[in-house]
Amino acid sequence: MEELQKETNEGVDWKINTEKNDSDTIIAAMHGGAIEPGTTELAKYTARLGNYDYFSFEGIRSENNSELHVTSVNYNNDVLHNMVSDKQYSVMIHGYKGDKAIAYIGGKDKALRLEITDELKSKGIKAEEAPDLIEGRANSNPANMNEKGEGVQIEMTTALREQLFSNNDLSSQSRSDESNYSATMLDMAKAINQAINKVKIEE
Repeated sequence: MEELQKETNEGVDWKINTEKNDSDTIIAAMHGGAIEPGTTELAKYTARLGNYDYFSFEGIRSENNSELHVTSVNYNNDVLHNMVSDKQYSVMIHGYKGDKAIAYIGGKDKALRLEITDELKSKGIKAEEAPDLIEGRANSNPANMNEKGEGVQIEMTTALREQLFSNNDLSSQSRSDESNYSATMLDMAKAINQAINKVKIEE
């Protein structure tokens, strides 16, 4: 991540957006903007609902934003690391390929992982345990770099990310229009919030 930021230009290739609310929880889109479209929007909406801290690294090129993708285990971004380090709960929102609408739930925080899965299912959103390739359980994954050393990673397929918008359009213009957010966007954000609240009560 350090190499990528040195070799590219902030404000031309990418930008970082953060909101700090003195929360014990952070919601982040590490591959936001046009890198994995839909992840920034869900992360920000979820954070707003819960008044959580928020981080988004956003590709803003007109094309070739996939070149800005750095795998989670190599994601040594100081801004995100500093924000995550003192949190009790961390949820990273990612995009994954797939033409079936599924949320794959990974990360080391088993309690929160299971609650998010149950809450999503209760709202009619298909949620499954993340396969090995995207299990999100490495210690060097920012999701697991909070105070507890365990967080959650949500990987949404392309089809599910399209459903976050009423017109199923992942273009920048579509994503920037909040009136275009769908019931699925609201349901996913509520599900994540409700799961976090349940875990906090149980702990």
